[in-house]
Amino acid sequence: MPLFVLSCTDNEGTVEKRIATRPAHVARLEQLNDEGRLIVAGALPKDPNNPQAGFYGSTIIVDFESREAVEAWVAEEPFLKEGIYSHIDIKSFNKAFPKG
Repeated sequence: MPLFVLSCTDNEGTVEKRIATRPAHVARLEQLNDEGRLIVAGALPKDPNNPQAGFYGSTIIVDFESREAVEAWVAEEPFLKEGIYSHIDIKSFNKAFPKG
């Protein structure tokens, strides 16, 4: 299946809402992981030692059957629905390394 990179950008001032919404966000990622469709996911902290400093956003690489399918999944993202993410850019991704 095709891979997609999701570049997620946080709105300013959403740290508390992000922390409160995180369980729903992580549950969706865990489901993708259980299905073998999550390649990598993680936050982009402003200060890795201080979550209260906020986040630039997140990067997620997923495996979906089509762009339409990933767009439908993104539309239900709790961080987007709750206004934590200002937007999510979706780009096709051709994995070269690591091999296998």
